[in-house]
Amino acid sequence: MNIIIEPSKIQILELDALKAHLRIDHEHEDDYLRHIIEIATSILESYIEQPILKKKYRYIAYRDNMSSPRMVELPMRYVDHIISVESKFPICDGRKMDFSIIVESNKTFVVSNTSKYPIEIIYTAGVIDNYDEIPRDLQYVSLQIARSIYICSDEDIFGSAYIKSIIDKYRNISID
Repeated sequence: MNIIIEPSKIQILELDALKAHLRIDHEHEDDYLRHIIEIATSILESYIEQPILKKKYRYIAYRDNMSSPRMVELPMRYVDHIISVESKFPICDGRKMDFSIIVESNKTFVVSNTSKYPIEIIYTAGVIDNYDEIPRDLQYVSLQIARSIYICSDEDIFGSAYIKSIIDKYRNISID
């Protein structure tokens, strides 16, 4: 189970840009629009199969019949930093563990010396933590996703040849 425990401090879209695109000049929907921006970012990151904005994650690995040493593949690409690895076995719950990291083809594996019991891995993943570094074409795609959500459209924006080319470009290469 992979859960975001600390979202990015920035957003891929600025609220004012979305409001201008939607031609909204009031403030009573601002919180709703911020939520739409978060959803659009999540959808975009799912489509390009990598986190754009740096976030902190908690991943709990459950596997039966594992031998020691144990190798766990983290579900996010472009892992920035492993913060902690802890046993989730009731007797030693919360005990820090020795671990090593293997990175292959932008995938990160944590190798621990635990037995078959679940482990919790806290880590950060993503490649951008500065608004000015966000590629403008990804912002455009996010804007189109947000617009589609706001107007409750069932249009397939990912069917557009232009959007597909952007998505495919970022699926296969690193953002940085």
